[in-house]
Amino acid sequence: MSVTAEDIARIAADVWRDVLAQEVGPTGSTEGGDITGCIQITGAFRGAVVLVVPAAVAQSAAAAMFALDAGAVGADESRDAIGELTNMIGGHVKSMVAGPSFLALPAVVPGCDHCLDASRLQLLAEQAIVGPGGTFMVRVFEDVG
Repeated sequence: MSVTAEDIARIAADVWRDVLAQEVGPTGSTEGGDITGCIQITGAFRGAVVLVVPAAVAQSAAAAMFALDAGAVGADESRDAIGELTNMIGGHVKSMVAGPSFLALPAVVPGCDHCLDASRLQLLAEQAIVGPGGTFMVRVFEDVG
């Protein structure tokens, strides 16, 4: 089974609602990202899920996830929240692709201009999502190498 932009929008909406009690939805445009979360899927399906968010989205997510005032959210909490959200989105994607497949641990790094080995990865789907703090992007890649 393949993953579509509509699947990504549904997964993001479910995760944000269930974990953060926040509403998000698809949009046609995106902002730049300040934080990137990435998780690899291995096994029968090989690929990656990438979540790119502006700092305000990370801060809003961390405040909701850890029950903090927005002003009390630091870089560590923002990274932890994006790691958890990347892991949850990755788990949903993993349940949709060929199995058995397994999730690695998520990696969270500053910025958004990171290079994945494009010679081996094919973009399956991407969706810009708007919610508290701004617009973020979720991308799903498949390793075709």
